Amino acid sequence: LVEQAAKAKGLTPAKYVEEELSRRTKPVTDGDIANFYIENRGQMQGRSLEDVGGLIRRYLVDQRTNDARTAMVADLRKAGPPVRVLFDAPRIDVAIAPDDPTLGPANAPVTLIEFSDFQCPFCQRVEPTLKQIRAKYGDRIQIVWKDFPLTQIHPQAFDAAQAGNCAREQGKFWEYHEKLFPNQQALQHEFLKRYATETGLDAARFATCLDGGKYQQRVQAAIEAGSRLGVSSTPTIYINGRVVSGAQPLEVFTAVIDEELARTSR
Repeated sequence: LVEQAAKAKGLTPAKYVEEELSRRTKPVTDGDIANFYIENRGQMQGRSLEDVGGLIRRYLVDQRTNDARTAMVADLRKAGPPVRVLFDAPRIDVAIAPDDPTLGPANAPVTLIEFSDFQCPFCQRVEPTLKQIRAKYGDRIQIVWKDFPLTQIHPQAFDAAQAGNCAREQGKFWEYHEKLFPNQQALQHEFLKRYATETGLDAARFATCLDGGKYQQRVQAAIEAGSRLGVSSTPTIYINGRVVSGAQPLEVFTAVIDEELARTSR
């Protein structure tokens, strides 16, 4: 589709994509950066806008570029001839550890692996979509959580990831997970411990786990594993190894899932 659209405009495919992304991607302004900083001030640990402005700009540019690319492909599919994919989609093999938090059966035909960050607003935005996916597909899909805290712009995310693991060892990761996303502005240790109590965890055991950094190495290893796969932003989601980047709309996810279900039924 890109080749046909590029040919119609007398462009190479690479030039066509470059121009389309340039046209579709809204520039990140100083005002956008300032607004993001203000909205996430509680996560900055006292760092000034001058200190983190460059990191915020790169983060917003990446998100908007991904959104523009998705919109371009969607428009090409609508306007162009029907597309039949006759080869297997590119896939990345993502290892699942036996103790990774999961929802759904291990033998589900579709596995969705999410690299996420409890302090990331885009990760929070995709949560309702993932719940819709679970409601729609039921036992045909398994969801797996992977920690990938973006420590440069989310200073409490690493501790929140450790706290999630402390909840996991008590068998209540997903219940605790539901506490963290609505409270992204309050992820310091005292709040993480409060959420543990509210979730019904053993508070003393949780505090010992968190304060002692029991899962510091595990979270760091998760970051390194994600980086080796090419993860650089959150949420990054692999559906049977096929990457979906960013808080995409439900239709983007269901299109891939439906293709995978059709593939596994052949």
